[in-house]
Amino acid sequence: MAWGPNPNTEEELKKLAAVREYFHEHFPATEIRDSYDHERLAQVFRIEMDTRGGFRDAVLLTEFLDAYPDDKIGKVLAGWRVAEHVQSAKGAEVTVSSWGVEEMEG
Repeated sequence: MAWGPNPNTEEELKKLAAVREYFHEHFPATEIRDSYDHERLAQVFRIEMDTRGGFRDAVLLTEFLDAYPDDKIGKVLAGWRVAEHVQSAKGAEVTVSSWGVEEMEG
C-alpha cells in the first residue's frame, strides 16, 4: 500500500470509502472530513459533533487499514464500537490501530 494524501490504488480508495460509510451511518447529521497525516502514518477523520464547532478526530493508523480488507473494515469498527468511543471520548481524539481503540487525552 502507498498511503498518503492521494490514495494510489483502488484497494485504498475502497478501504477509505468503507470507513467513511461507517462514520456516516453512525453520525448522519455531521460533517466528516478526512486527510492523511504523514507524521502519524494515519488517515484522520474529523467529525464535527455540533454547530458550536465541537469535533472529534478518529485517527486510523495505516497499519489498521492494511490489516483488514475493505469488506471487513466496517465490521471491525462496529465490533470495536469505534463510534461509541468517538462519541464519548473525553479528549478530542480516538486512535484505531491493528490492536484496537484508544481514547487520547485532549
